[in-house]
Amino acid sequence: MKRYQLYLDPRSVKVIDEVTEISDFTRSQLIRETIDAAATRLGNILAAIKPVRSREYSMWEKMIGAIKIKGKKKVNLSESIDEIYSR
Repeated sequence: MKRYQLYLDPRSVKVIDEVTEISDFTRSQLIRETIDAAATRLGNILAAIKPVRSREYSMWEKMIGAIKIKGKKKVNLSESIDEIYSR
């Protein structure tokens, strides 16, 4: 668990404090449980509206490894092509 600082509406804090008086929960427990429940619901909404990625590889992913470089030296092809055109 990480610690965060929140600015809350005083009316909301008053309601939470009233609930803590009639229950066995502390203020921090109620705030944590409320945020966890909201985050779970938001996660479900996000999962429903987020586009599902196709299982097929994109054109760019299919090209990975298409160019074979001889040797073990790492090469930056974009720099090499700039050198070719600047001649």
